[in-house]
Amino acid sequence: MDVISTVSQQWATRPADERYLSLVDLQASVSARRQRSAVVDVALEHVSVAASESGRELLVGDGEKSLGSLTNWSFSQLCQRAKAPAGYLRTLPAELARLPLQWSLEREIEREDSKLLVRRGDAGAEIAAVTSTTYGRIWDADVVTAIMESVGPEWKVPGASYASRDPKRATTLYASDRDVFLFLVDESRPIEVDGEKLFRGFYAWNSEVGSATFGVATFLYRYVCDNRNIWGPRDFRQLKIRHTAGGPHRFLRQAVPQLRAYANAGVGETVAVVRQARAKEVGTDKKSVTEWMRARGFTGTTPTRAYEAAEAEGLNPRSVWGVVQGLTEIAHDIEHTDTRTALEARAGALLDVAA
Repeated sequence: MDVISTVSQQWATRPADERYLSLVDLQASVSARRQRSAVVDVALEHVSVAASESGRELLVGDGEKSLGSLTNWSFSQLCQRAKAPAGYLRTLPAELARLPLQWSLEREIEREDSKLLVRRGDAGAEIAAVTSTTYGRIWDADVVTAIMESVGPEWKVPGASYASRDPKRATTLYASDRDVFLFLVDESRPIEVDGEKLFRGFYAWNSEVGSATFGVATFLYRYVCDNRNIWGPRDFRQLKIRHTAGGPHRFLRQAVPQLRAYANAGVGETVAVVRQARAKEVGTDKKSVTEWMRARGFTGTTPTRAYEAAEAEGLNPRSVWGVVQGLTEIAHDIEHTDTRTALEARAGALLDVAA
């Protein structure tokens, strides 16, 4: 049986202070973070770097004006823009590391403006991100708010055998100083098609500091185990939006409406799509089906392997449903996550043929 391990990887690595028990708590945290954030435009050649009094931090200023201390993430971003070796500089004391970094900033030939994301807190200000002026920031708070406004009370963290005694371990709502990640399911309205019981789920992610794109993945599934692996996924679809200048617009005009429509779709609508996909055949034999897949961009041995995988699963390999499940099955063997999810998403999009 196929499995999606993306959520399990998050579940296994998030520390306690990055875990939230409700969307309300998560939204309050990322919204408070946004309220104490400001974006400052600076020219790289005017950026000054100094060591803190303790000697443990690097401070950034715009000329004579101090802006805040660098985080590990923003230090790497600043080094990248200055074309300085972040890995090596990180091994040096702050007073020594600032010298080659300052030299690089002042003498970088391709001088350009940058955006600094400054966050203020009780301990002072810190530079959370250093990005280009064309960076289109999608705020973590906007992502969580959009999800809260899109889903009803039936969408929850999936159940786990230990949830009552250790809810933080069971949760699938996460946020760090770099990103946010959410996984919710609708376990109250199972979808039954020809004897198969499925549930709906989605996960979404974002980083307002540039460590990840915005994305949302929707799917049907058979069950979620205690370690948050998603078993038997079906109809996997994924939308990614890069933080380019048009990113925030695409988030509002494309991602939010799609998520809202998915979350509020009736069970009957989903059942109808699955039944249509099972009933609609795209060819009469293996040759015609694989040619149909090739015409839609599936190359190499992928069409043949998908056809055979569907047969092995006991599905009709000539149907749209069989083709999609066959592609999803062989995607499981792809080691690289981005390549695997890209194939799963392309497969899921074929269900539009049935609709």
